[in-house]
Amino acid sequence: MIFVGCFSETEPQPFVQSVEGTDFSFEMMPVSSPNGTFWISRTEVPWDLYDIFLQFINSPDNLYAGVDAITGPTPAYASVDRGFGRSGYPAISMSAQAAESFCAWLSSRTEKTYEIPTIKQWNEANTLGGGAWHKWNANKTTHPIATTSPNAIGLHDMRGNVGEWVSTEDGPRVIGGSFRTPAEELGEKSLLEANREWNVTDPQLPRSPWWFADADYVGLRLVTTTGDSNE
Repeated sequence: MIFVGCFSETEPQPFVQSVEGTDFSFEMMPVSSPNGTFWISRTEVPWDLYDIFLQFINSPDNLYAGVDAITGPTPAYASVDRGFGRSGYPAISMSAQAAESFCAWLSSRTEKTYEIPTIKQWNEANTLGGGAWHKWNANKTTHPIATTSPNAIGLHDMRGNVGEWVSTEDGPRVIGGSFRTPAEELGEKSLLEANREWNVTDPQLPRSPWWFADADYVGLRLVTTTGDSNE
């Protein structure tokens, strides 16, 4: 379902992004700020899209796909969805390197440049309103995307469900809190840096730079500074 907000014809409009070679599409919502307009994905990236990325880059055919500078993540040694759910659920456990590689792949399949948000963009999109899956109501699991009420600009799960990668001056961080975060600590109060504990039980040596064995609460959301070319 496409969020219907109060947008005038002169304001930047939401748009639906299709992905070349697939039947998958997702919605992008505009955010106007003193630094200009950007668009941010209405939901966290689901497995439905992230799995297409994984299948593509782990295929031998990728050698002839014409996509440069993308080294695919090796298959994880265990189920990275932790049994929480796959179709319709947020993708989890990817490292910042994997998230950035995903954005590069997605950009190659669209006519736009997609990135993880900057922390400033994320905070500008973190408006009032919206429900949240958190430690007190999530029953120790992720939940399907867009099953809580949206915030004031139509974004679901900006707080809770899974934390989201953002770029900062000090490097990648995870913000927003997750299903493991107490409700009172959600949002910008939850800003985490990846550390060794996030991968301590990974049996691979060296440990995977693509997957976190012990951080099942890390996901991502997308931004672009280019709106719908058909507007």
